[in-house]
Amino acid sequence: MPDVVDGLTFERMLRDEKIRRPSDGSVPREVVFVQCAGSRDPERGVSYCSKVCCMYVAKQAMMYRQRVPEGEAYVFYIDIRSAGCGYDEFVQQAMEEYDVLYLRGKVSKIFRRGDKVVVWGADTLVGRPVEVEADLVVLATPMLPSREAISLAQILRIQTNEYGFYNEAHPKLRPVESLTAGVYLAGVGQGPKDIPEAVAQAGGAAAKVLQLFAQEGLVQEPTVAYVIEELCAACGACVAVCPYGAREIHPVRQVATVNVALCQTCGACVVACPNKASRIHNWEPEQVLAMADVLVR
Repeated sequence: MPDVVDGLTFERMLRDEKIRRPSDGSVPREVVFVQCAGSRDPERGVSYCSKVCCMYVAKQAMMYRQRVPEGEAYVFYIDIRSAGCGYDEFVQQAMEEYDVLYLRGKVSKIFRRGDKVVVWGADTLVGRPVEVEADLVVLATPMLPSREAISLAQILRIQTNEYGFYNEAHPKLRPVESLTAGVYLAGVGQGPKDIPEAVAQAGGAAAKVLQLFAQEGLVQEPTVAYVIEELCAACGACVAVCPYGAREIHPVRQVATVNVALCQTCGACVVACPNKASRIHNWEPEQVLAMADVLVR
């Protein structure tokens, strides 16, 4: 339907001198905003919150009311997630000062009736169905990872979550680092976030890079993998399982070698090696077996 647009399209419409309906160019007098249009919906495979929708919908509704004072703005929402300094006050301003009508409930159907777009939903606060005849419907669609995110992750040897966003090394202690040394995360590639949060994360990632260049040399952890060449059969099992690309078969010596700058000591090579040629410094089998022996005594 031409008069059903997403939030980004409506943002572009707000840049024009007048807000006009795509179908006939008239100024919309009733605009319905639908939050969580496709997000927080496990059946569609997007069970996460896109984090920015509540705030930009409030902003767009207020801008619409400023541009079209005689117009009516409705917002269908599941709940308002306005976490941040001044965020909740911003949403309250949309309700109280700009008379934006917030309806708590899900939209069940959107269809055309003449020159109007009809929105069927429910107001769960009063327990009754709601029908709104609108001139324009704006959907707050989910924030999705790029289609190229998975292929880039494979090139950089970094991990992604079930939705395709890049995984950080630790959500609290290492929020801008990936599990691959030297690869840092910033912006919505790591997950949905607004502009201030993306800028702050980019600053943190840049600081990590500067920290690397400020050193005379790289500090390597002593617990890295190595190969007992006399036992190695160059079968390539360790190369296949290494998630960081730290293993390769030497073309001349025909043994597995380790790039210690890339090794993250995950131990996958030790498990995969059929000849017990792959080891980890300071985590020798004798040490691990001795600890296990103490535990079972």
